[in-house]
Amino acid sequence: MANVLSQEEIDALLGGLSGGKIDTTPAPGTAGRTASDVMAFDFTDQDRFIHGRLPTLETIHDRFARLLRQSLSTSLRRPVEIQIGGQTLCGFGDFGRALEKPSTLHLLRLEPLKGSGLLVLPGRLILTLVDLMFGGNGKPIEISEDRDFTLIENRVISKIADDVCRCYTESWTPVYPIHVQIAGQETNVQFINIVQPSDAVNVVDIEVAIEGNRSSLSICLPYTTIEPLKDTLKGAFIAESFEQDAQMSRNVRENLLASRVEVLGVLGQATITGRELLRLKKGDIVQLNEDFEHPVRILVEGKSKFWGIIGSHKSTRALQITGLESGKLG
Repeated sequence: MANVLSQEEIDALLGGLSGGKIDTTPAPGTAGRTASDVMAFDFTDQDRFIHGRLPTLETIHDRFARLLRQSLSTSLRRPVEIQIGGQTLCGFGDFGRALEKPSTLHLLRLEPLKGSGLLVLPGRLILTLVDLMFGGNGKPIEISEDRDFTLIENRVISKIADDVCRCYTESWTPVYPIHVQIAGQETNVQFINIVQPSDAVNVVDIEVAIEGNRSSLSICLPYTTIEPLKDTLKGAFIAESFEQDAQMSRNVRENLLASRVEVLGVLGQATITGRELLRLKKGDIVQLNEDFEHPVRILVEGKSKFWGIIGSHKSTRALQITGLESGKLG
């Protein structure tokens, strides 16, 4: 900010130009230039502010694809493959002209970010999902551009859109807490005015494959909406490794909880001679050093962990845990 002129300096500069105190003769080598040598500069062009990729945003969309695959696979009860088809930066007008018809366009409110995003569900994907949900085989269906969606199809569309919002909200959570919800629905892009046609938008295409049938859905985010997070989105997202570590920890925990362990209750002890041991036969009684009312030590994999008492449960011998080895329970 030290190179910004003050108002007094600006007034002095303008006064020097108008009074001839400042030499306005072209510098050597610049004389003779024509209008064709001048390059036009559009201060409203947002592309000049956007440099390079947004690695963190790509990671968010990769995570979104995994979450949506799990959600659709559970709903349809069949395997669903979802991959990121591509992420592009273009003008909103160009994006609207390339949309498949018919499609449903869902306005996305991205609280607390300003502005709205757009979710596009093409008709081919909708009809495939409707067919599968009602017992069909999901084969591709020919659909005309001017076809309207029925009441049942609109209900399925609403469910899919809600699932997408839930998954998209969760995919953003490790980076920035936003809440995504549907703010409106249209079928004609001309009635969608999230930004001006010349404004830049980030578009991610998600390819959906179900039993060999392929379609796609798209999410459109205006650059003005994600601009406040551009520094975060341009940086390397290291939380993904933490997420993988957390998933690994959950897997290890689940495997440990499913493991079988040996539990022994030590009812008592007795000391006998070798001669007495050799004389033992079926039906003999060995006298232990504890009575049945005495607390029983309980061993887990040979380690003393609990205390208990002898009893029965549903006509079966049992031990009731009354305390920990290191102290009482509760």
